[in-house]
Amino acid sequence: MQEQRLNDEVFEALATRGYVIVHNYLPEAQRAEMAAALRRILKPWDEIADNPPDDRIGSYYFPYPEQCLNRAIVDREGIAFARRWLDTDQIHYRPGLGLISYPGRKGGPFHIDNGNNSLLPPTESDRRHSQLNFWFCLEDVEEDQAPTLFVADGDGQHQDADRAEPMVAPGGSVAIFHNYSWHAASDYRRADGQRYIWKFAYGRADHYWEGVEHYTHVGRNPHFCEFIAGLSAADRQFFRFPPPDHSYYTRQTLAALEAQYPGWNARSEYRPRDGE
Repeated sequence: MQEQRLNDEVFEALATRGYVIVHNYLPEAQRAEMAAALRRILKPWDEIADNPPDDRIGSYYFPYPEQCLNRAIVDREGIAFARRWLDTDQIHYRPGLGLISYPGRKGGPFHIDNGNNSLLPPTESDRRHSQLNFWFCLEDVEEDQAPTLFVADGDGQHQDADRAEPMVAPGGSVAIFHNYSWHAASDYRRADGQRYIWKFAYGRADHYWEGVEHYTHVGRNPHFCEFIAGLSAADRQFFRFPPPDHSYYTRQTLAALEAQYPGWNARSEYRPRDGE
């Protein structure tokens, strides 16, 4: 049996500090595949050094043209951890992205992510409102490569980088934090290289007031269609699709779903509500 990486100790650290960094979370083969995929989407420094972006950063939002990045969102241990934290089995994916920082990038102030992810101000009494972020470094991150800075809950010194913990970690590590966690970008001080980050997040399905943005507009995106078609009915629910016993599913709609998402009906998990 595989050792549980997101165990009680990790959960308690998150509950106590507001963040936790888990080194070497991803299996090496998966890390290498994802890192290579993200390099194809967001070009490394040596390929763009002659014409870098002014702000020295780049990003690419879900869905990804590289299916290994889409598939990695359905992380069983991460989902179980998010369900425990959010106190429900009914959770939805919150749109994630890939990020790259290049030499010369400047850091920013300490902040929490609630303001651009929820209509409601933070609550100190109910963690179920604090959407959970999984922030992966797919390649090694050193002190001079703009590591993300995290400040522990209750520190009271949210603007003091000297009291923060930088995410200096080997590739495949993950920082888990919620939308009330204080963090900041730091400067990229090295003259070469880059820092890659890839992230996903989960929140409660019944919290319709939360989420940085939604993705109901990508139903015809070919990368999204390929990804969704390959999932089980249960996993599709993470991406806002109705459960298999929903009244929406009829012979007509299942045929239309198969046309939009080729492979939708391959598992025969849906039964038309208007008869066989």
